[in-house]
Amino acid sequence: MNEATTSFLETHWLHVLQSLDDGVVVLDRDHRIVFMNEGAAGLTSLSALRAVGQPADRVFRRNPWLAELLANTRTTRARNVRADLSLQGEGRKGLPVRGAATVLVDADGTEVGTLLTLHDLSYQRALESRSRETERLRQLEILLAGLAHEIKNPLSGMRGAAQILTTAPHADARARECTQIILTEIDRLNALMAQLLDLTGPPRLERRRVNVHELIDRVLAIESAGAPPRLRIVRSFDPSLPPVLGDAGRLTQVLLNLVRNAIEASPSEGVVTVATRMETSYYVGRASGRAQFLSIDVCDQGSGVAPENSERIFSPFFTTKNGGTGLGLAISQRIVTEHGGALRVSSDAERGAVFTVTLPVESRTAHE
Repeated sequence: MNEATTSFLETHWLHVLQSLDDGVVVLDRDHRIVFMNEGAAGLTSLSALRAVGQPADRVFRRNPWLAELLANTRTTRARNVRADLSLQGEGRKGLPVRGAATVLVDADGTEVGTLLTLHDLSYQRALESRSRETERLRQLEILLAGLAHEIKNPLSGMRGAAQILTTAPHADARARECTQIILTEIDRLNALMAQLLDLTGPPRLERRRVNVHELIDRVLAIESAGAPPRLRIVRSFDPSLPPVLGDAGRLTQVLLNLVRNAIEASPSEGVVTVATRMETSYYVGRASGRAQFLSIDVCDQGSGVAPENSERIFSPFFTTKNGGTGLGLAISQRIVTEHGGALRVSSDAERGAVFTVTLPVESRTAHE
């Protein structure tokens, strides 16, 4: 390093370490913590001020694997001893992290302490899970598309034969009643097959500039007609939102499904809230800039989505409703994804569920 670099680091090394999102913990030769940056404090849910001066075993008593990692490093004097495990914190589920420890030596090679770094793996794990789910759904879509085509053809023949039976001169009232039941069930199966093909077929978007508030008002007018009389539907709109480029019919289908689900989930004297807002995401890389998104929140006052169901709720045929097909949310998610957006859910057993549709409103403007 040149003199300018050395001088800079001597002056600002503490600021450099504090600015890192990764956790950095430094221990002395007596295995006491002498430094913990804000990243480490956040990941471990500990106070850096209280941790400094304390033995590592005591500070990391909720996560004994960290103390074991540090002990192995001191014993073997190896560099970058690593472990990927769950980090327990105050009032929080386990956070997946990668811990790496290495012995610190001075210019003469004398051991002066130990360095521990912590890297949050939750985003990486989420991407891996999403990739696996995408591949699983892709295989399922292929299967469902073939199944739907195979079923629709015999259904058409069965419907034609049933229609002939209804007009047969020798058919009595009971026979005609039973035949009508067959026709009704065939029509229901045809509708289900149409939904499957809608879920697995190629995108069919007719994009144009769409005012989402007009779509929401139209949907609420439709759904409020069949809602319980004492249920309130609240609009919380940001009037400054720009239009989105999308398919009005397909987006209406999404909103109808979400609002209907919210009404059904809420108590008869509850409140369903539909809110709109703007989100901005900044990004860096070879080019940097920002992307703007319009978000629509559909909030109910139901019992929420159980944690074990939050990952499955958008899967085809998964439903918690009596008589539901389990295709509504799967189709809605596909439509939103085709628009370049995302459909997600957050839930609280005391306050209900919030389904959020996020749609891009403009192409990203990047600069070198």
